[in-house]
Amino acid sequence: MEFIRERNLLPKKYLFRLFDLVSGMNGFPWYFLSEDVAIDTTGFKFGSQELLEIPDRQKSCGFTHLLLDQGGIESPYLPYFYGLVDTVESMFNVPVKIFRLRLALQLNNGIDHHNAPHTDSEEDHYAGLFYFHDSSGETVFFDQFDDPAYGTIEDRWMRGRTQDYTIGHREKPEANKFVFFNGHQYHSSSNPTTNPWRVVLNFNIKSDYDLFAAYESNSK
Repeated sequence: MEFIRERNLLPKKYLFRLFDLVSGMNGFPWYFLSEDVAIDTTGFKFGSQELLEIPDRQKSCGFTHLLLDQGGIESPYLPYFYGLVDTVESMFNVPVKIFRLRLALQLNNGIDHHNAPHTDSEEDHYAGLFYFHDSSGETVFFDQFDDPAYGTIEDRWMRGRTQDYTIGHREKPEANKFVFFNGHQYHSSSNPTTNPWRVVLNFNIKSDYDLFAAYESNSK
């Protein structure tokens, strides 16, 4: 499996500053999502077939803050994270384009189970997660991958909603850790079970280069 794990990514002072920003009583805005990761399938049909409803244990409400998205959407809080973005980009030493940065705040809902398996985009991309603090609520990585050659986006979407999944590995949130993986790999968050909340920053990245090879070369 193509997977990168970087611990102690940021200087501690900067990490603490970011953690205070996203967790403190300081006016940082969070926006409620009734289904944080799970996709709403209401009214969506594949031919004449309704897509399967997502099991309740794989649904999770939460909060989000979109720092950066395609189409020029930028949060006024994005500059606070430039240092983190620059650090991630410097891991590869080749041109990369970060096309989405999304903060996710998940709450302890008393359910010890992962949320719905998903990918962040149907396009070729890489994905990364930055953990601000130690927490329960593992990120689950599945053995299954979305295959762009499988068919139309609708074909791939239907397959993703109905196929069986097997867990490849689980990643525990640890402060100042960054993980990086193939964006076509199905993955899922889990809500915290032993602490009240969990905050991560999700990266979606494109590049004309093989970023796993670039990271390896840059690490020598």
